[in-house]
Amino acid sequence: MRNTFHSLLILVGVTGLACSGIAPEGGIYYASGKGSVTPDGLHRVKHEPFATTYVKPGADLQRYDKVLVQEVTVSYKTPPRPGLTGINPINPNYALPDSAIKSLKRYFHDAFVKELGRSQKFSVAEAPGPDVLLISGHIVNLQITAPPDRDIPVDATEYTASSGQMTLILDARDSKSGEPLVRVGQGRAIGNRDGGMYMSDPVSNSYAVREMFDTWATDLRIELDQFHRLPALPAVAAPTPPK
Repeated sequence: MRNTFHSLLILVGVTGLACSGIAPEGGIYYASGKGSVTPDGLHRVKHEPFATTYVKPGADLQRYDKVLVQEVTVSYKTPPRPGLTGINPINPNYALPDSAIKSLKRYFHDAFVKELGRSQKFSVAEAPGPDVLLISGHIVNLQITAPPDRDIPVDATEYTASSGQMTLILDARDSKSGEPLVRVGQGRAIGNRDGGMYMSDPVSNSYAVREMFDTWATDLRIELDQFHRLPALPAVAAPTPPK
């Protein structure tokens, strides 16, 4: 578990890795340099639609035709305090109430089950199996910058371009062995897609979160369908010896 968590931190923090100049089968460029390989054996690739993608070289995703969506985990960037107590006015970080955390997890599950059900390669499963990919999500670096509704005076209206930010890390694993096969991650601000101002209230903020999860779910469906079309994820090319 320690190594897995460490690899998640690597995925969030590493940028600017060099990639091989020759693309192997499937057009996948493997990265090189510090942070290009996670402790659990995944290799970073230059691949869209996610900002960061790691894969298991040689993995055969065509073995799988189902996905099982696990409950998302949630962790804050820094431990928040409830209400206005101790809030930094320059860099605020509010605690979501338990009801909001439950809603956050439900929005995630609903978005990914609905979108992955539209896949050309996978259907949604209810239990692990030899042909099932386990999809687990991890919300990390969560920061809520818009005050919760309880802290806004009844006669006041709050407008914001973003109610906070989060990074989502998604793992696709063999549901029986737990072997990691694909890991993707991306950080985003919580707000409207057009970046405009909106009224900060529970309805609008919830809509912004759901919209963000819908986008990520679509991106994951595209990613997994692309990898499934390959007979296997290509092996990492051996370095060319100096002349």
